[in-house]
Amino acid sequence: MSSTLINKTMCIEKVLFDLPGKITLKMEDGRMIISPLKYFPDLQKLSVDKRKKHTIVDDRTILFTYSDAVYHLEDFIGLEANWRKR
Repeated sequence: MSSTLINKTMCIEKVLFDLPGKITLKMEDGRMIISPLKYFPDLQKLSVDKRKKHTIVDDRTILFTYSDAVYHLEDFIGLEANWRKR
């Protein structure tokens, strides 16, 4: 049986803050990744309006206007050590 996911890249389509205390990443393939903001203290400190000011770079990185932190898709799925090794 072959997998249809081989060589597919996960891409962030949209970043949402519609659930209290959570960040939601809507992926291009329809999946949603929901993470508690407690794991991202720099974002948790920002107001909702400031969190909404962000840019998605290279489909996998999120830069927030009011934060110096750089977030990668791997940060939200528990694989932050993977991108740091690159």
